[in-house]
Amino acid sequence: MAFPKGRVRSVLPGLPGRGPAVILVALVALVGAWYGGAAGHRVGLELAPELPSGAAAAQITGTVLPGLKVWGGGDPDPVVSQPDGEGIEYGYATYWVRHNDATRDVGGYSAAARDRLVAAGWDVHDFTLTGPENYVDGGQGTGATFWADRSGLVLGYDNSLLTGFPAYDSDGGVQVTLRRGGSPGAATAGWAGAVLGALLAWFLGAWVSRTLSGVAGGAAVSGVLTVGMLVMSLPAMVISTPPDPPGASPWWGGVAYLGLFTTVLAALAAALLLFLAGAVALSRSVIWRRARGSATAALRRRPRAVLAGLAVVVAALVTAIVLPSSPAALPAVRAACRPAPGVPAEAPAEETRDSLLAHVYVDPASTPDERNLITAAIRRSWAGDTQGMIWEPNAAEFRDTYCDGGPVQADAVAGLPYFFPVDLDVASDFPALVREVQGMPGVVAVQHKPA
Repeated sequence: MAFPKGRVRSVLPGLPGRGPAVILVALVALVGAWYGGAAGHRVGLELAPELPSGAAAAQITGTVLPGLKVWGGGDPDPVVSQPDGEGIEYGYATYWVRHNDATRDVGGYSAAARDRLVAAGWDVHDFTLTGPENYVDGGQGTGATFWADRSGLVLGYDNSLLTGFPAYDSDGGVQVTLRRGGSPGAATAGWAGAVLGALLAWFLGAWVSRTLSGVAGGAAVSGVLTVGMLVMSLPAMVISTPPDPPGASPWWGGVAYLGLFTTVLAALAAALLLFLAGAVALSRSVIWRRARGSATAALRRRPRAVLAGLAVVVAALVTAIVLPSSPAALPAVRAACRPAPGVPAEAPAEETRDSLLAHVYVDPASTPDERNLITAAIRRSWAGDTQGMIWEPNAAEFRDTYCDGGPVQADAVAGLPYFFPVDLDVASDFPALVREVQGMPGVVAVQHKPA
């Protein structure tokens, strides 16, 4: 049975207009498949098996670093920012040791670690030995790196040795990272998302094409916006930082890299197209004509009531936007408190078990040299880092620590230690920090603080 073209479109609503519209809608469907696959793959990563922990992790690190006390670990998020902030990569757990006599033989120790992994069934790639390399500001650096994979896991190895630097600085160490490798569940979710994204983009694109084609200038507007959306989607689809090692970054990493800004613009263009098509469709509907007629009649009968209702809606919107940032929404000013002299009471272990915050308390009478050495020890520990010592009574961190956010009475300040807030890499690194700084001149106490 043959149908006229208009009849075919009514029977098959997923068909777009003719000519260039078909090509544009097909390209939109491809973009929809790409974004749908990216979304599905990201959701699928949440279902991926957790990284080894406990005895399983100890078995792996014991193969690489036998007989050594290994710090670190943790359960990272499926996707994290790269250290330089310029992209994303799969989450990883970091394990590390400070150097000893054996690990300082960078080439020999690293080659032995590689051989132990091969014997344990790992495939090792890209073994590289560099240095010694002279640094511009003095000192030398030697390093060895490689990566390995086995059973859905990717292991990274980095042994770096620094020589010719002051004794209070770190001379490096060995770092091992574990990350998830390829996940069948995430791949399946990605393909499912790609199919759904393509179908959704096709039918929406076809509907927009048909709806706007009957409006004066509608085809031109929809064509320009669609081409712009396609062009702006390209950076997110093709730009991504190169993964190191291979497989360390998801294939859709461009969304969070240079493509982020253009991806937002592409989404705005798509939203504008849907809004215009929806407005045209609504203006043609019987419901809209009836609602418009009812609104006109109501305005004629009770103009003041209608205007008052609109004023209430506008006022509610303005209040919702302005109130959260207004001074009235700020918490009440706390009264000054008088904390007991000395270090605050230590928090229960259950409150700090997963916290990434620690405090190194310092005697206010400590010398500048002692504080500099404490700073160097904190950074040397590899457990975390600090931005500086907190000593001003009006500083937010000082008030939070000693008076729960309130001001500290002036005559009580002299009895309170200064402190370095330390951001730990993982909560399990806290004992490594304690080992490095406890007992140094000027250090009063080291505490694991609630987040």
